[in-house]
Amino acid sequence: MHYNACMRTTIELSDPLYRRLKSAAVDRGIRGLSPIVEEALSEYFEGERRRGGLSRAIAAAEGAWSEEDVAEWEREREQAWASWSLPRS
Repeated sequence: MHYNACMRTTIELSDPLYRRLKSAAVDRGIRGLSPIVEEALSEYFEGERRRGGLSRAIAAAEGAWSEEDVAEWEREREQAWASWSLPRS
């Protein structure tokens, strides 16, 4: 990961989360926590961006299905759930 301008900041983490973060850094052979925190935040914001795109797509598709389409989909969903078998323990 390439860093351009850097801003130092302080964050508070629970002890268990800090231990997991520190362990991940050791596993990756990374000194410091910044690369992992930056990667995690980048992935978080990318996911937020994608979810926003999905919301816009859903809003744009509103009204695309007829009442009959919805009823058929619900019937098929109910049939699928009815035929679903849970694994035995």
